[in-house]
Amino acid sequence: MSASPMESGPSPEIEIRGRTVRTDEARRLIEAHPRVARARLEVRRSPSGNGAADRLVAHVVPEGPSAAPAAPEAEEKRVGDWNRIYEWVYGDMAQAGGLGDDFVGWHSSYDGTPIERSQMCEWRDATVDRVLSLRPRRVLEIGVGTGLLMAGIAPHVERYTATDFSPTAIARLRAQVADVEWGDRVELLVGRADDLSALPASHYDVVVCNSVVQYFPNARYLAGMVTAALNLVRPGGAVLIGDVRNLRTLPAFRTAVMAPQLPVDPVRARAAVELSAYTERELAVDPDLFAAVLAASQDGAALDLRVKRAVHHNELSRHRYDALLYRAPLAAPAAGTDPVELGWGEEVADIEVLEKALSALPGPVRVSGVPNARLRQEVEAARLLEALADRDRIVAALDGAPDAPDPEEFHALAERLGRVAVLTWASTGAPDLLDVLVLPGGTDGPVAAYRPADPSPEDVSRYTNDPTRSAAAAAFTAALASELAATMPATLLPDDFVAESDGRH
Repeated sequence: MSASPMESGPSPEIEIRGRTVRTDEARRLIEAHPRVARARLEVRRSPSGNGAADRLVAHVVPEGPSAAPAAPEAEEKRVGDWNRIYEWVYGDMAQAGGLGDDFVGWHSSYDGTPIERSQMCEWRDATVDRVLSLRPRRVLEIGVGTGLLMAGIAPHVERYTATDFSPTAIARLRAQVADVEWGDRVELLVGRADDLSALPASHYDVVVCNSVVQYFPNARYLAGMVTAALNLVRPGGAVLIGDVRNLRTLPAFRTAVMAPQLPVDPVRARAAVELSAYTERELAVDPDLFAAVLAASQDGAALDLRVKRAVHHNELSRHRYDALLYRAPLAAPAAGTDPVELGWGEEVADIEVLEKALSALPGPVRVSGVPNARLRQEVEAARLLEALADRDRIVAALDGAPDAPDPEEFHALAERLGRVAVLTWASTGAPDLLDVLVLPGGTDGPVAAYRPADPSPEDVSRYTNDPTRSAAAAAFTAALASELAATMPATLLPDDFVAESDGRH
């Protein structure tokens, strides 16, 4: 996203709490600080109209790289913070459902309410089905949590090993599996995702890490875990990194979440969303990261990356995806590498036209640039925000009907024709665009649907945000306020400092 304009307001002077502040002089003194690139000042008026409660706020862009790699101590602190949070959650939570049905803690980011049970079951079942479609005998799950996936997979395999960094979670699951008939095939271990050294190499058919990587501290940590996991699966086996938050759709997601509370002023509204995305506390990952990790791995053979199967439209189906990485050698080449190419809006205009085209094309067919009904409104809202549209237009865009096909329509079409559809993110264009690959019925094994734009194994940090920025921003503004208080006249010193994004992710 582009940076917000750094302006001091329409007047070179601001009246606040009985004093006159020359904004150009205050800004000059703030920008003279070596860690400040740009600054702007504004008055935050009290909602009650009490002028004595008004605040002078300095919005500052830090000097230097906006995405510097996290220091080892910051990385360790990040992992430790999540560990403490989940130790408390698992220790405090009451049993809300049977094994595999405990959805406590799954709340919507849009309104804070629990996500409907039917939607959570759909989300869980889609991942269970994906794992079982690989026909594994030995499975390892990294980050088992409350056992949502384990309960659906373990009864169908010979051995299920699961780890979690929470001793409380593992103790809870051990007590639960003791009462089920398949409990003797389950092994539960306390362990971190970045230390898999105690597990046997080339042993598992599938390694699963689902809805976990958003708690990782950075791209390097994620890439290291994926590389280590590939070493644990047998040749031809697969590593499923599931429920990954998409970095490309993060601006649209934050726009939708914040829309009802956005400031009326368009510049402030855009700055608020940019700051929210910039300081996002969970790891969001560009799909190209997995292509980069695969390219750097001696064990990697194929990447099968797909959007999630779901009838319901929610943040899980809109903004998350699954990456399946296969270890070499493969029994057969990945499917879909040489399809007939069609463009949405060019050779194909709608589902009916596509159905007619497929009737004449029995082999693999790729349809590129397909708009995604799940995301259409949020991406349009983000576009309006970027263009400084007013808040009412942004909210109206979110409430409108999407002018796009639902992803599940392509699966239904393929099933009618006895074919298989695989949907993945388009590597270029707007973040709501998909590529649809239609394959002959019975296609098995990896599918080369995703086409990375620019995989760069040398620098995986470019493919994620930095979840440590939130804490870093707070530390930066606190230090800046303290240092400027010692050098600036009290009449010019802002009451509050807010760090803003420079527009780079």
